[in-house]
Amino acid sequence: MPEELKQPKSTKSKLPKEPKIDKLVKEPKADKLAKEPKTPEILEQPNVVSKDASEPASLNKKQLIKKVEKLQHKVNGLKQKKNPNSEELDLAQNELDLAKKELNSHERQFVVVPDHKEFEDGVKGLKLQQKNQKQLTSRYSKEILEGNIVSTTGHKPDIKKHSIELKNVKKSYITGDLETPVLKGIDIKLDQGDFIVILGPSGSGKTTFLNIISGLDKATSGDVFVLGSNLTLLKDSHLTKFRRKNVGFIFQQYNLLTNLTAKENAEVGENLSTNKNENFTIEKIFETIGMTEQLNKYPHQMSGGQQQRVSIARALTKNPSILFADEPTGALDEEMGRKVLDILVKVNKEFKTTIVVVTHNPNIAKIGNTIIHIKNGLIDELIHNPNPADPSTIDWS
Repeated sequence: MPEELKQPKSTKSKLPKEPKIDKLVKEPKADKLAKEPKTPEILEQPNVVSKDASEPASLNKKQLIKKVEKLQHKVNGLKQKKNPNSEELDLAQNELDLAKKELNSHERQFVVVPDHKEFEDGVKGLKLQQKNQKQLTSRYSKEILEGNIVSTTGHKPDIKKHSIELKNVKKSYITGDLETPVLKGIDIKLDQGDFIVILGPSGSGKTTFLNIISGLDKATSGDVFVLGSNLTLLKDSHLTKFRRKNVGFIFQQYNLLTNLTAKENAEVGENLSTNKNENFTIEKIFETIGMTEQLNKYPHQMSGGQQQRVSIARALTKNPSILFADEPTGALDEEMGRKVLDILVKVNKEFKTTIVVVTHNPNIAKIGNTIIHIKNGLIDELIHNPNPADPSTIDWS
C-alpha cells in the first residue's frame, strides 16, 4: 500500500509541473514585451526601416565600416612601399572598392529626435538649450557618424540631391549675462557639385555660417545636414573625423610647413585621406593647378600665389566631397587671384567637387552657380546663376 500511495503522489506531483513549464515558456515572452518599448524610445524609426530594408545591412554596418578602414590602411601601406607588388595592390584595391560599394548600398536610417523642447528667450533659456544639446549629442553622435540621419526638427534631407541642407539654424554667443545672436534662423538647400559663393558685409554672419556648415563650429539649434550628417549633434572628436573624411579647407593664410617641399606639403593632406581616388594623385593635381615645375620647391622659393595653389593641392589630395575656401584671394594680387579662382572652377568642373567660397568681393560672386547674400544673420538673397562668368572676365576693382 505505501508503494501504491507513492505512485499517485508522484503522478500528482508531475501534473502541477506541466503548468509551470507552460509558465516558464510564457515568461520569456513577457520579458521580451517588457523590453521592447525601450528600443522604440531611442530608435523607433530606424528599427522600422532596418526591418523593411535588407536585414544584414543594419546588422553588419559597423563591421563593414571597420573593414573599409582596415582595407584602406592596407592599400595606403602598399602604395607607400618603394617597390609595391602591383598584383597585391590591385587585389587590395578591388577588395576595398567592393567593401565601399557594399557599405554605400546600405540604406541610411532616418531618426527624428522625440519630445522636441522649446526654450524661453534670453541667456537662461540659451543655457538650458545648450545643456539639452549636449545630452542629445551624447545620445546620437555615434550613430550619426555611422551613417544615420538624425533630425531635431523633423526635416528629412534629400541627400542624393543636396550636399548641404540647413533647417531653422540659429547661432548665439553668451558674454556674461548678454546673448549675442549671430545666425537667426537659416533655411537653405545647396546642390551637390555646385560652385557656391557666400557674400555679406563685415559682421553679417557669413564667416559663422561657413564655420557651421564646414564643421569648424556648431549651431546653437536647428539641423545642419552636410552629406546627410547632422553636424549639430556631433561630438568634437566625431566632428574631427567627419572633416578629415569629407571636407577640405583653403584659407587666406597658406599655412604651409616651411621645412617641406610643395609635394611633401600636399602629401600631408593625402595621408589624412580615407577616401582616396586614383584621379586625385598628387602629380595629376599639380598638373591641374599648373605647378608641376614647383613640386620639389620649398615655400620660401615660391610666390604667394604659388603657395596658395599648393594649399589648394593639399586640400584636394584628401579627395574631399566639399572644398571650403575662406577669402582664398584675399592676400593675392589680381593676376594670382584670377589664377586661383580659375583653378577652383576647374576643380569644380573636372572633379565634380562642391566648392564653397566666402568673399567680400561681389565681382567674384559672378563665377558661382549659387550666390548667397547674408545680412544681419539671415539669408537676404539667394541667386541661382545659370551662366557663371569666367574668372578672367570679371572686374577686379
